[in-house]
Amino acid sequence: MKKTLALFLGAALTATTLFGGATAAFAEADTTFTVALSGDIVALDPIYAYDYTTNLVVIQITQPLLQFDADNELQPCLCSEWEATDDKTYVYQIRDDVTFSDGSPMTMDDVLFSLERNMDPEAGSYLNWLFNAVDSIEQTGDWELTVHLKEPSATWKYTMATTAAHVISKAYYEEHELDFGTPSGGLMGTGPYVFDSWTSGQEVVLTRNENYWDPDHAGYLDTIEYKIIQDDTTRVNALTNGDIDFTCNTPTDMLDTLNAAENISVTDINSAQVTFLAFNTQRAPFDDVNVRKAVTAAIDLHTIAENIVKDGGKEGTCMPNNDSLFVSDPDFWNSYVEENPVVYDLEAAKGYLAESEYPDGFDCVLYTSENSLRYAISLYIQQALAELGINVDLQKLGEDEHTAYQFGEYYDEDGNRDYDMFMAGWEADYPDVSSNIEALLAGYNAGEGGSNTAVFVNDEVDELLAKGSSSMDEAERNEIYAQIMDIVNENAPYVFLMYPLRACVMSNDYTGLRMNSSWNWNMFFNEITPAE
Repeated sequence: MKKTLALFLGAALTATTLFGGATAAFAEADTTFTVALSGDIVALDPIYAYDYTTNLVVIQITQPLLQFDADNELQPCLCSEWEATDDKTYVYQIRDDVTFSDGSPMTMDDVLFSLERNMDPEAGSYLNWLFNAVDSIEQTGDWELTVHLKEPSATWKYTMATTAAHVISKAYYEEHELDFGTPSGGLMGTGPYVFDSWTSGQEVVLTRNENYWDPDHAGYLDTIEYKIIQDDTTRVNALTNGDIDFTCNTPTDMLDTLNAAENISVTDINSAQVTFLAFNTQRAPFDDVNVRKAVTAAIDLHTIAENIVKDGGKEGTCMPNNDSLFVSDPDFWNSYVEENPVVYDLEAAKGYLAESEYPDGFDCVLYTSENSLRYAISLYIQQALAELGINVDLQKLGEDEHTAYQFGEYYDEDGNRDYDMFMAGWEADYPDVSSNIEALLAGYNAGEGGSNTAVFVNDEVDELLAKGSSSMDEAERNEIYAQIMDIVNENAPYVFLMYPLRACVMSNDYTGLRMNSSWNWNMFFNEITPAE
C-alpha cells in the first residue's frame, strides 16, 4: 500500500506553520516513536551533522536561524526576520524569547559562538566551506546579527537554513568541551527534543523538551528511539513486523515488499541526490586521466537505470544533479545535458586504456557501502571493468566507516586519501545548480573533512567557482557553471551513476510526517502524533 503524505510546509511566519500544532493534551500521551538508522551517527554536534543519519537526530535537538518551506523558500526560525542591505551585507533579527532545554535563555553570545565554531578551521566542521565568503560576523544590536561577506555570494542566503546555523549553548559546550557531542557529553539545544542517551552502534534516545520555548508547538512524542540497523533486510523486516515506526533509508530493491505491507505507508519524493563513482585522482592508477576516461566509457548508465535502479531513481548524466536543481533556467540545463551525453562505448574505453600507463589493465579496490542498491551497481561495475582487464576488488563498508572514508579521514603512507575508487552519494545543500558542483568539485573541499571525494583539484575550476558564486546574474552564472562542467567532463573525476528517489516509510499507527526536497534539514518529528 502506498500513501502520499503531505509535504512539509516549512517554517513560516506564523507559529502553526513553523512547528505545527502540538497541544498540551497530546504532550501527556505516553508515546515512543522508533526510528531505524542504517548506521551510527557521527556525533551529537551540528558542525558534524552533514549526513542523513546524524542530521535526523541532531535537528530534533538544535535549531537553525532560518528554514526552508515546501517551495524551498526561506522562512524564519530562531531568526524573526532578515534582509540583504546590499550584495555583501545580511542583517538578521534574532528572537529574544528562546530558551535552551535546561531553561536558560538563548543569548546573542550563543548565536555568535555557534556560527564562529563552524568558521574555526581547528573545529573541523563539515560545513566550514559554507562560510568561505564570510569576512566577519558581528552583533550590531541587542538582538541583531550582521554578516559581512568578502564579495557577493549568490548562495550565502541558504547557509542559515542548514545545520551550519544551528545554535548550541555556549555555556554547555564550555562545561563539556572535552566530551561535547559524545555519548558522555551529549548536546544541548533549543529544539523540541532533548538528548537522553547514545549507545554507540546500537541506539540513540531523545525525550520531549519540557522547557521548549514555544510550548504550544512542542513535540507530541514522549520518546524518540533511534535503532541502528545496518542490514537492509533486517530493517525492512522490523518495519513490516511493527518493531520500527519509521525509516528514511529504504532499500530500493525491497520497495515492493514495503508497499505490499498493510501496517506501513511509503512516501517517495524527488530529491537532489546523486549516486556517484569517485576516482581518487591523487593516487595511481586513477591519477591518469585516460584510465578515468576508460572506466567512464565502459560503464553503461542506461543499463544501470533499466536493470538495477528501475523505479528507484533516474538515469545518470554528465551532471552531479538531476533537474530538481535546474531552477534558474531549466531549458538551459536540460539542453546542456542533451548536448553532452555520457556514452557507453567499450571500444573507446579500450582505446583510452591503451593510451594510459596501464594498457593491459590493473588491480584496484572499490569501496562501497552496505546499501543494497549501491552494492548491486558496484557488482555491475566490477563485471564491466573486467572487459578491460581491470580487476576490481569490492569492499563493503559499514555506514559510519563509509562516511569517514568519504570525508577523507583515512590516509595512506603518501598522504593521499586511502582508496582507489569510492562509491557514495551526495545531496544538494540548497536549491541551486551550483550546490552539488561546489560540494563535489571545489579544491578547498578536497582536504580532510571535505566532500570532494575524487580529490579533484583544478585551478581553473576553482577560479570559475569563485566567479559563479559572486555573480548575482543568473544567465551569467549558468554560463560559468557550464564552463566548469565542460572542464570536469573532460577530466572525468566522477561517474554520476544515478539520481535516487527518497523513499520514507512510516507506521500507520502514526500520522503527521511533513517533508519536502530539503528533507535533510527539515525532517522534524514534533508534528508526529498517534493516528486516530
